[in-house]
Amino acid sequence: MADKYMMAIDEGTTSTRAVIVDHAGNMVGEAQKEFTQYFPEPGWVEHDANEIWEAVLSTIADTFISTGIQPSQIAGLGITNQRETTVVWDKKTGLPIYHAIVWQSRQTNGIAEQLRKA
Repeated sequence: MADKYMMAIDEGTTSTRAVIVDHAGNMVGEAQKEFTQYFPEPGWVEHDANEIWEAVLSTIADTFISTGIQPSQIAGLGITNQRETTVVWDKKTGLPIYHAIVWQSRQTNGIAEQLRKA
């Protein structure tokens, strides 16, 4: 029977990282890919959701390629994400409707202030 491993995907604010660890918790493979941050207005921070998805797929593939580990050897997957970043997807197409609004963005401050006062 082939060895089993765990994979973790860390979806950070500026990059995606995939890590493979063995049964003892030793890291045996890692890949990282940065993605673009967009600042369409002062205080706004956005990401291209498709670019994030491509970074996830790319880092997963890179860890398998660099280690020679097969996907069938992954016993479990852990995912961390970047706080309250939000993406709205079209239910029919599966495509994002707009950029991801990053947790750092202040573009909803006015709405939040109105809710606080209500």
